[in-house]
Amino acid sequence: MSDGLQFENVCGRKDAAVLDIVFIHGLTGDPKETWTNSDGTFWPCWLVDDLSGVCIHTAGYPSSVFAKWAKKEMTLHERASSLAEYMVSHGMGKRPLIIICHSLGGLLAKEVFRACCEAQDEDWNALGDQLKLVVFFATPHKGAALAAIVKALIPRVSSTSIEALSNDTGFLTNLNNGYRDLAVKKGLTTIAYYEKYKTKDAALVVSEESSDPGCTKTRPIPVDADHVAICKPASKDAMTYLSVRRHIEKVLAGCPAASDDDQNSGLGPDDYSVPSEDDRRTLQEKLIDAGREYEYANANNLQNRFARRYHKLGLFTEAKTLHDTILSAVEQRFLTHVYGPKICAGAPETEIAAAVQEQVIDPLCASSENGKLTNSTILQALYYLTEQCHIQWDKP
Repeated sequence: MSDGLQFENVCGRKDAAVLDIVFIHGLTGDPKETWTNSDGTFWPCWLVDDLSGVCIHTAGYPSSVFAKWAKKEMTLHERASSLAEYMVSHGMGKRPLIIICHSLGGLLAKEVFRACCEAQDEDWNALGDQLKLVVFFATPHKGAALAAIVKALIPRVSSTSIEALSNDTGFLTNLNNGYRDLAVKKGLTTIAYYEKYKTKDAALVVSEESSDPGCTKTRPIPVDADHVAICKPASKDAMTYLSVRRHIEKVLAGCPAASDDDQNSGLGPDDYSVPSEDDRRTLQEKLIDAGREYEYANANNLQNRFARRYHKLGLFTEAKTLHDTILSAVEQRFLTHVYGPKICAGAPETEIAAAVQEQVIDPLCASSENGKLTNSTILQALYYLTEQCHIQWDKP
């Protein structure tokens, strides 16, 4: 589970994207585990495979936040304000945005939206204006369901605290009315899903009635899953994945295309000869932090071979463009199929090695798009990207 506020670009290239998608977990959730299915796949990265121009981010917060809120130690508004500032500090609001949330994370998303729309800070206003779609997975919009979630997932919270989460004060009604009004004003699309199976064989946590935010054109959609599994589609053929992708495609159709300057600039994030600002540790430091220091001698040799060849090519040659394309393909496949679903999920080293071979090396060697590539060339590119701070091998 989250330990402090977090925000991370998980997959998709920020410099080439036209749409940001932020995933927000719920009570007892985690930025990665909440969205990882039973096969160990971090499914949001499927969207990068299937849709051009999307960039996936995860937001995390101490998942006991709602228990603390119930005990009057923290307010939802305070947490939303903190998350809103963190998001705009990471560049959110500069292009169209989608938020996908699970359970009580949906309440946090609604409060972030309201805070941004009502703020005097222009960056916060931009984030509110750029939000185009909110997807609620089993979010309770009424107090009774809110208390049911707390009882099911954190039973240690006292009955008195649970009562504080009821709608007696009118807080949830006020929050939802504010969200509905702003959604109409801003033209925001809202999608909602609710579970049909009991959680822990004890209770149906969020019913159809509770899942309905009451927004115009929003009809809650039933899912054959419990409260925990509802946001973990097992495959790309799962109803929830196909549905989410369909609605994202509609938003993408209205997104401004990336400018020619963004696409063709010889400098900036597309130039792999310049180290990324995201993580400035050296190759050796990254491997040590990942418990892979034994790889350093070979890894350093491989990345040096790639670097010597790469830096001889000049800035604007056809050969350098080809090498940039190869680096981009390696980076994309590593982040999508290895880093998110394996490394961040704490997979054993054997699984990580298998994923590198099967999801990065083999497909790129088999492809003819970039000419004939070898295992060695791809490994050279991987370690070069590590040295240049574009990828890492340890959990954030």
